[in-house]
Amino acid sequence: MEIRHSSSAKPAVDAVSLRDDALLALTGQARYAWDIKSDVLDWSANAKSLIGLVDFSPALGGRQFETLISAEGSQSRFGVVFSPSEEKPFAGPVPYQCIYAISADKVESGQKVWLEDTGAWYPDSNGRPARAEGVVRIVSDRRQREDQLRRKSDFDDLTGLPNRSFLEMQLAETIQECMTDQSSAALLVVSMERMPLFNEIYGFDIGDEVLKTAGAIISGRMRGNDVVARFSGAKFGVILKNCSGGEIYVAARRFLDSLRKEIISTSAGPVTLDATIGACFMPKHAKSPTAAIAAASTACDLARFDGGYKIRVYDHDPKLAAKRRTDAEMAARVIATCESGSMRLAFQPIVDAVSGRIAFHECLIRIADDSGLPGDAGNFVPLAEKLGFIGIIDHRTLELALDTLEQNSEARLSLNVSNETAEDPLWLSKLAEGLNRIPGSAGRLIVEITESHAARDLEEASKFVSTIQSLGCKVAIDDFGAGFTSFANLKSLPVDIIKIDGSFAADLPTNRQNQVFIQSLIMLARAFEVKTVVEWVEDAETAAMLAAWGVNYLQGHNFGAATTANQWNASNAKADSGPDAVPVLLAG
Repeated sequence: MEIRHSSSAKPAVDAVSLRDDALLALTGQARYAWDIKSDVLDWSANAKSLIGLVDFSPALGGRQFETLISAEGSQSRFGVVFSPSEEKPFAGPVPYQCIYAISADKVESGQKVWLEDTGAWYPDSNGRPARAEGVVRIVSDRRQREDQLRRKSDFDDLTGLPNRSFLEMQLAETIQECMTDQSSAALLVVSMERMPLFNEIYGFDIGDEVLKTAGAIISGRMRGNDVVARFSGAKFGVILKNCSGGEIYVAARRFLDSLRKEIISTSAGPVTLDATIGACFMPKHAKSPTAAIAAASTACDLARFDGGYKIRVYDHDPKLAAKRRTDAEMAARVIATCESGSMRLAFQPIVDAVSGRIAFHECLIRIADDSGLPGDAGNFVPLAEKLGFIGIIDHRTLELALDTLEQNSEARLSLNVSNETAEDPLWLSKLAEGLNRIPGSAGRLIVEITESHAARDLEEASKFVSTIQSLGCKVAIDDFGAGFTSFANLKSLPVDIIKIDGSFAADLPTNRQNQVFIQSLIMLARAFEVKTVVEWVEDAETAAMLAAWGVNYLQGHNFGAATTANQWNASNAKADSGPDAVPVLLAG
């Protein structure tokens, strides 16, 4: 369209030259001049093709242009020019910027067009807006990306339901409403059962189908003002507004019945569903989103042991509350110890079964207790795994082990790695960098993985073993015999050492079953050319029996407890005989 000229807008119109039009077209922009008193709105020649309005009439004024804007946006040019914050008089041009959408039915393409409008308005003699000049550009693609990011931050890609962050936001609002209105609401944690089995038998694609269908079933049983979200793996969170004690069981049974009666058709065949439900009341049991999720999750964990309808409502137990506080304090202390650099390693000797000479040492973790003495690590390793901060411990322990290898050329160490950290590329990178920095250190380090890690995903475990061995280290399976790894799988997992679980060494001289079991493991290990270590060897008689059967290495208090002293300086070696000689679970 041609630019409309008007005397009131002449200064602005004169500025829009043909050369300017060409430049605007090349940069995807259109220019306008708006005489506010007469409401005449003039555009550069490329505006019609850029915006694509169905009716781009020369008579289209500034206020009429506002009627084309979609209600979805909260901004408009008129709104920012006449905003309350600009009511005071101005002497010079006042810049502004806003983003708004032209309604889809007003655009030739039939799709909303988002515009970024940047300009300045000029005041009259009274300091009020008299005219405005600016440029618009299409930002629809950017707006779509931003919408996708916003949706991704609040919604789960698989089920299309809100995610944990959205659930927590809704919980905060619900709790505040309950406290203000003196009402009650409930949070249900619905944990889908058998999901690991579905993933293992049918594959993760089928598992995803099941979760998506389960989410749809739960959503279909909701009241209008309730909220459902997928907040963790196979768990859904449901907020029930204005929910009383009796209603919570009715609602929970309604969800369970709906899930159980459905036979889901998947690409791998029909699948049935079941779930466990834990619940809590707000604000009775929880006055924060974190507390609500913790309470409902605790109830859900307990409900797993129930028969029939697996539904539990949280019951505040002072002992459990005290344990949670103790766990929280322990977690904070462990994390602080790691971050402060005050965590220490202790080393327990592992000896050659024939010569009795020390072959290597296993790294064990120590943190100071309230008295400043090395404390029992046995309590916090499972806690670290449960709460997800085992990786912090793992990385710090690796650093200490590498420092020990660097400072003591005679040191030979074994180091456990947790299931989670074994899949952490940063840990592997740190290991590789450390070994490269310390010449000859790779041949002095054994990395131990747990049997549960090997059994969980044989292919991934095999890749991990190969990676460690390619760096020059040996690999051992810890606590062998206590889990489910078979020697058929061991054939596909070429480790160098198996450490037979110490529970089988208990009462070995008098326990015939343990004798047969250990002898069988030794014989099979020899067939696979894998060396053996037996843990928890506490007396000379047990040691002699194991050596006679052909065990390669022995570990236990019979040969020395763990010590934090330098093991490669005999005058400083002082055994720590406390009960806290626990393997550093960089390994699970």
